[in-house]
Amino acid sequence: MIRLALSFFMALVSSGVMTAQSLQAIRDLSRALEILDATMERSFRGSDTNFYMVDVCDVSNNEVSGPSDVWPYTAAIEAHCSVLEALNALKEEAPDLYAKHYEACVSRLDKLIDNLDYYRGSYTLVSYATRKTWSTVYAVPRARERGKGDVTGDNLKKNVYDDQMWLARELIRAYRLTGKSEYLTIAVELTNYVIDGWDCWRDANGEEYGGITWGPGYNSKHACSNAPIIQPLAWLHDIYEAEDSEATYTYYYRDTDNKVTSKAVKYTEMYLDFAKKIYAWQKSKLYNTQTHLYYDMMGADNALQYDGTGAARRRAHVDTGAPTGTAYTYNTGTMLAGAVELLRLTGDEAYRSDIEDLTRYCYTGFSKPLHRDGVTFREWPTDATPLQGFNVWFNNVLMRAYVDAMASPVSSAYTDLALQSFEANLDFAYEHYLNNHMLPISLLRGWGSSNKTKGFHQVSFAAEYAMLAVWRHRQQTEAVIHLKHDLPLPSRYYNLQGQLTQGSLDSLPRGLYVTLGQKFFVK
Repeated sequence: MIRLALSFFMALVSSGVMTAQSLQAIRDLSRALEILDATMERSFRGSDTNFYMVDVCDVSNNEVSGPSDVWPYTAAIEAHCSVLEALNALKEEAPDLYAKHYEACVSRLDKLIDNLDYYRGSYTLVSYATRKTWSTVYAVPRARERGKGDVTGDNLKKNVYDDQMWLARELIRAYRLTGKSEYLTIAVELTNYVIDGWDCWRDANGEEYGGITWGPGYNSKHACSNAPIIQPLAWLHDIYEAEDSEATYTYYYRDTDNKVTSKAVKYTEMYLDFAKKIYAWQKSKLYNTQTHLYYDMMGADNALQYDGTGAARRRAHVDTGAPTGTAYTYNTGTMLAGAVELLRLTGDEAYRSDIEDLTRYCYTGFSKPLHRDGVTFREWPTDATPLQGFNVWFNNVLMRAYVDAMASPVSSAYTDLALQSFEANLDFAYEHYLNNHMLPISLLRGWGSSNKTKGFHQVSFAAEYAMLAVWRHRQQTEAVIHLKHDLPLPSRYYNLQGQLTQGSLDSLPRGLYVTLGQKFFVK
C-alpha cells in the first residue's frame, strides 16, 4: 500500500482543520456530485416509472437524441455506486455533503435500477451444455415496454455477455451499499447466465477450450466478455462464503468425453473457480507479451453451429483465430482488478507479479506526456470526437482498477503516478473547460468546435472523481495507520472542542485531534 513521508502525513492546509488529503478527497467528491447532478438533469428524461437516458446532448442548449443503450445506462448506475462509496468513506469528514446527498443518491440509484426493466427480456437459450429459460437478460436497445427487451430469436446479437457482466458488477455494489436483496438476486441470475456462456467443450487433450463468446449470437471471444466478470465473481464468493452456502446449484458442463454432465456445487466454490479459470484463459489467450497489455479479441466466423438434434441439441465449439485488435484501457484494467481480487482470495504470488506488471505497463503503454501551461501531464487515450468511441469510459474502468490496486498489499509507484495523472487531467479540464457543469472528452485540449457530449462521458467523469475521493481518503487513512504504529507520539491529545484526552493513540475514538501543534483524523 502507499507509504507517504511523515512530513506529508502531517502537512495541513491553511484552514487548520483537516489534512490536505482530506480536503482533496472532499473536493473530488464535490466535483463528482456536481457533474453527476448536471448529467442527470440534462441527459435523463421521463417519469419515475418510465425513466431513460438520452444518447447525445448539447451542453449549450436542450437538444438531445436517444434513448441510450443499456451499456451507457449501466454507467449511470456505476456513477451513483461510486458516489455512494465516496460519501460513505467521507461521512465524518464531510457530514454536510453526506446529509445533503446520500439519501437522494440512494433514491436515484433505486429509480435507475427499477427502470432497467425496459431493457429486460426472457428467453430459452441453447448453450454448450444446457437448454434453459432465463428470466432476466438485458438487451442492448431499450424497449417501449417493461420486460420486453429484444433478446430472442434472430436478435441474439442484441444481447451480449459483457453488458450482463457490467450490470452484475454494479448490482453487487448496489447490494453492498444499500443492503437491498433484490439487487443481489438479479446479479446472481446475470452471473449464472454468463457462466452458462463458458465454452466447456474439450480439445484433443481433454482440456476445456474455455472463454466466453461476445454474446450467445457470436463465436468470437473478446477480452470485454471475459475479464469484467472476474471481480463480480470474487465478490459473490465473499457473499456466499459468509453465508456458508450448501451445494444447491446444478452446474452443467462437458466431461472429458464431451458428454453433457452435471454436478451440485456451492455458489462460493463455483464463483471462485470461474474467477480463476476466466483469468487464466484471458491471460493465456489475449495477453501481449511484447506490450504487457491485452488484445481486444479472438475473431471467428459468427455462424453458430450445433451438435445433436431435438431435445439433445446443444451449441457446438467453433475455433477462433489468433488474438487481434486494439489494446483498450478497460480490457487491461479488468485484468488488473481481477488480479487484485484473486491475490486477496488465494494469496498466489503469481497475481502479485501480474499486478506489478500491469500497473507499470498500463501507465507507460497507455498514457503519453503532453505539455500544457508549462506543466507536463499524462494524456490517456482520447477519441477524435464526442460521438465516436468510448475511451472516456474505458479509462474510467482502468482508473478504478488502479484504486483497487492501491488498496492491495502490492507496492507500485506507478499506481500513485497513474491516479495522480487522472486527477490532474480532470482538474485541468474542470478549471479551464467546465461548461454547464460538464467536461469535454479531451480533458487537456478542450471542447474544440462542438458543444455535444454524451451522458455516458459525463457519468464516467463523475465516477472517476468519486473514486479519486475514495483514493485520497485511503491515503489519509494510511497516514493515521502510519502515525499509530510507527511513531513515538505523546499521550496527550485534544479534540476540536479543546477537551484533553490522555492515553495511547490506539485508544482514541474516531475523530479529529490535535497534538504537537498538528491536526489529524483518526479513522
